Amino acid sequence: MEVSPLDTLAGFGLLLVDDHPLFRDSFVMAMRQLANGADLVAVATREQARELLARQADRFDLVLIDYKLPGVNGLVCATELRGQHPEVGFGLISGEDDPQLPQRAREAGLVACLSKAQEMNSLLAALQTLSQGGTAYADFQGTGNTEDPPADFGLTVRQMDVLRLLASGASNKVIAQTLGISPATVKNHLDAIFDKMGVANRLQAVMLARVAVR
Repeated sequence: MEVSPLDTLAGFGLLLVDDHPLFRDSFVMAMRQLANGADLVAVATREQARELLARQADRFDLVLIDYKLPGVNGLVCATELRGQHPEVGFGLISGEDDPQLPQRAREAGLVACLSKAQEMNSLLAALQTLSQGGTAYADFQGTGNTEDPPADFGLTVRQMDVLRLLASGASNKVIAQTLGISPATVKNHLDAIFDKMGVANRLQAVMLARVAVR
């Protein structure tokens, strides 16, 4: 389904805290295209988020924190930062298939628990609800589409392996080491993947991979 840009998020301040550069950058890229006028910032670590909030907490309406940050549980991080900035809304975004996580987030006083497997229109709807003072908790048992099979774009099994690693944030070198192939072969696979998916770069491929590899 094509997602239309939303004007209702104009002026909405969102800070994303996620250590995966491809997901982080692609999320911001997509939201900047679809959420007209929203103020979107992304950082990689708890320390960066803490420093930014210490200076500009009034800039943000919502801070979304990856549940799996290096060295820290995202729920702990969100609870800690919420205690320091009670005027800001805090939520989790997770790639974990944990049906208990939304309830744990709610009990911790977080306003959101979103899934990285959600379609973009679902994420936009959740952000719209949050911008209006509501709450949004994904159904982690129902974030996939049970009626239609995931799109595979005609990719081979090895190309799907490469795409999964790409979507996880792996570099070409890491993909090559993981799959036991050369970096040149990884590049050839990526060129073929981009061509089959009809995308121009890694970021666009990762956004479509949210459908292809879930």
